Amino acid sequence: MHGDSLPPDHPAAPDAATSSAMQLFSQQHLEPEQVHQLYKGFPLSLLASLVIATMLSASQWKVIAHADIIRWNLLLSSVLLLRIVLWLCWKNLHQLYSARFWLNSFRLGAWLTGIAWGTAALLLFAAEETIYQALLAFTLAGVATGSITSLTVDKYSSIGFVIFTVSPLSIVMLLQDGPTAIAMSGMSFIFIFFVLASAKRTRSTMVDQLTKQFDLLHLSETLNKKQRLEHIINNAQSIYISENNIQSALDNLLRDTLALCDSKLGFIGQTDKDEQGQPFMRALVFASNKPNDLQLTLFREKNLPPQGEYRNLSTIFGSIMLSGKPVITSHLGRDLRAATLPLGHPAIESFIGIPIFNGKEQVAILGLANAPTGYSNDTITYLEPILKSIAQFVQTLNHERQHEHDQAALEASNQQNQTILNDIADGIVIINKDGIIESFNHAAETIFGYRAPQVIGKNVNVLMPEPYKAMHDGYLKTHLRTGKKNIIGIGREVRGLRRNGNEFPMDLMVSRVYQRGEPVFIGIIRDITEKKRIEDLRTQFISAATKEIIGPLNLISEAISLLHKRATETLPEHLVNLTEIAQTNSNQLQKLMSDLIEVQNLSRGDVPFELRNQAALPLLKDAVAQQKTFCAIYQNSVLINEDTGNFPICIDAHRFKQALGHLLQYLLKTSGRNGVVQLKLYEERGQVKMSMHCNNHKLSEQARHSLRQQLSQNTAITRTNYYDGSELGLAIAKEIIEKMLGSIELADSADSLNIVLVFPRAPHNS
Repeated sequence: MHGDSLPPDHPAAPDAATSSAMQLFSQQHLEPEQVHQLYKGFPLSLLASLVIATMLSASQWKVIAHADIIRWNLLLSSVLLLRIVLWLCWKNLHQLYSARFWLNSFRLGAWLTGIAWGTAALLLFAAEETIYQALLAFTLAGVATGSITSLTVDKYSSIGFVIFTVSPLSIVMLLQDGPTAIAMSGMSFIFIFFVLASAKRTRSTMVDQLTKQFDLLHLSETLNKKQRLEHIINNAQSIYISENNIQSALDNLLRDTLALCDSKLGFIGQTDKDEQGQPFMRALVFASNKPNDLQLTLFREKNLPPQGEYRNLSTIFGSIMLSGKPVITSHLGRDLRAATLPLGHPAIESFIGIPIFNGKEQVAILGLANAPTGYSNDTITYLEPILKSIAQFVQTLNHERQHEHDQAALEASNQQNQTILNDIADGIVIINKDGIIESFNHAAETIFGYRAPQVIGKNVNVLMPEPYKAMHDGYLKTHLRTGKKNIIGIGREVRGLRRNGNEFPMDLMVSRVYQRGEPVFIGIIRDITEKKRIEDLRTQFISAATKEIIGPLNLISEAISLLHKRATETLPEHLVNLTEIAQTNSNQLQKLMSDLIEVQNLSRGDVPFELRNQAALPLLKDAVAQQKTFCAIYQNSVLINEDTGNFPICIDAHRFKQALGHLLQYLLKTSGRNGVVQLKLYEERGQVKMSMHCNNHKLSEQARHSLRQQLSQNTAITRTNYYDGSELGLAIAKEIIEKMLGSIELADSADSLNIVLVFPRAPHNS
């Protein structure tokens, strides 16, 4: 039976669709069942016809001419003989012709039989014998009634037989002119009506029964197909899991698919694209329904294209790859889309090629050939689960190949990287998440005095002096647990330990990368022993020079101040201006020397800090009061917000006011004449913030950029930027604030400047 059927609860459709569906159902299911029932019941109806004909002939023998009885029997016998021949043909040759042919043939035979019985009204009618007329009428009525049993499965056969059997007698009786004749004619027509109704009811019952039977059969076939598909797929997956071999899994999947589709040959090919973007197919597996197909084996060994790649797009494979649509043909040799088969390839008759997609990307082709019943679009629908499994296997194969390629590339890259690392002047030390050294370049060997094999595999703390050596593993575990970067990505100066036990200063930059999902830490090391020695010499020189200069500079400044006072009384105006300029320059030089000394002290850590908890607002007011002179000089003012609160912070009061003074002086200078520097003290998320806001119309873009760099958290002011044009006051303020565990936040725009000091809030005032 065919797999399609009409669901019993199918929703109503338009008339045309319903008619088409019923016609399809009739052709596929009802007509074969009608033929089976009609021909199956023919022998019994034949026997009944012979018995009834014999009885009728014997009863009419006395009143009807013997020649008419013989003619009628010859006519009926001829028709019945033809039907016997038809029945024998159906019995032996029913597979050669369609159900429609056998049904129409049976109808014709039934109609001819009805005509033969109907001629009895003409040849066996006793005009003067009412009893024999009634006997003839009851005989024909019995024959017509009996036909309901065997013919009502087909309304055309039953209706035609009854009409041809009963109608002639009704017409003859009407011509007799009598009430009895009229009544019998009416009864004949009523009888025909009942036959029609019975035939319709029987057909409807048969359709309902067949529908239910075919629904159950279709459901059973669907479940069976699903189970077979699941078994095939599970079997292939089991092979892949146990053997870890996709080729073997695909080969087994293809062989089971051949058996499922009753095919003799099949293949699975992977589709890919070359450098020019042209598609090609790489044959993965071939299979035959024969256990050892010698012809297919020889073809694969001798005639398979190089690496199994089919690049000719003029073939049927190219048609599938270019169009992305299935190709179905009943005879591949006569199909214009197919080129000549490769030398040695097994012969192919029927063929189906199905493109397989992963999303919108075509990844494979499944080909099946030489099924006795051919292929259709139903084959594609049926194989959908297998097509999805093939797509998954091919994608897995792609991933494995890509992994192998990446692994080879990684090994080559590692070798190249090691060569590069060995040529770098800086030391490179690579450790894993457990702190174990995995790579140690030549520069690191020179710096630490170890050969690479001596330290690779050991903990990196062998390169550290105490107390860093004991604390390092804890730092590493804390980072892996919390994700806090600490020194990662930030260069800093640390102490290293050479193989001979000597400590030395070094710059260390640590970066974190991931290899195979695991964190790896790369340390870039530079020995700064010589650099530190030179910096110490420079620091000593600056300190000595500053002390040597500051004394004479104070005397010169005092002398210029006295000269300026007297010059205003005795000297000409232009000399007064010169003395005023000299006094201003000497004051600035004194401030510069003082700032240099402060920077030196802060950089060496020589400045003591007395940190204690105290209220921030009074300190803020004191710092503002100390800047009145600068407000007068720059002709602007400082305003503390009236809503400012009072919060405790842990700071050194003197150093705090010193840092705040440097920042306020910078803001007063940049805010311009009649400008206002607004101060606000507030708390936010456990932090005390001091906001200093003013306009910055006097700042150029270059000056704003320099300010952002100078206040950046990554900018150190204790090494190389003493003389780069930066504001030493800002550098001093930044250093002081950071040593008191505070920070500076900067918000700069074309119209305004906002500097925010941030300190942790102290637990209580003191």
